[in-house]
Amino acid sequence: MRKTKRGLEMADVAAILERSSEAGDAREVYREVERISQECVGWRLLTILRYVEADAAVERLYSSDEQAYPVGGRKPLDKIATSHAAMEKGDVFLAATREEVRTAFFDHELIFSLGISAILNAPIRQGGRRLGTLNFCGEEGAYGSAEVASARILAGLVAPSLLSGGD
Repeated sequence: MRKTKRGLEMADVAAILERSSEAGDAREVYREVERISQECVGWRLLTILRYVEADAAVERLYSSDEQAYPVGGRKPLDKIATSHAAMEKGDVFLAATREEVRTAFFDHELIFSLGISAILNAPIRQGGRRLGTLNFCGEEGAYGSAEVASARILAGLVAPSLLSGGD
């Protein structure tokens, strides 16, 4: 059963932009995105990753569940090639079913243990360059076109924080 969500509003965008322009700590921006995205996109786990090109990896900057997915954790790009190949081109990646999650993510057993059976990854980009991803992990059937659109906007709003160092 799909949980009722509200649409992303201009007030949400304004709140994130204000936090971004005033906060000295990117985590304040990430917490604001966490709060708003729970209501607009929905998730059981929210993470923000940045690309570390020199190491061919992504590094976790933010996690709503640091026990399972701690900040600072890294994944090599070759182990998550399916999802990140799409995002390299600027496309959202959606594994909408449990089987798609199993196919796309090497750590699917941990993912499933958290009650997650769908993953929506939105690219964080600036100037045609990939910076990272904003990842919403929820239940099968949770993500449709409205959630994809909101995820794209939220990912764009996170870009300045990643450009300024992300930590």
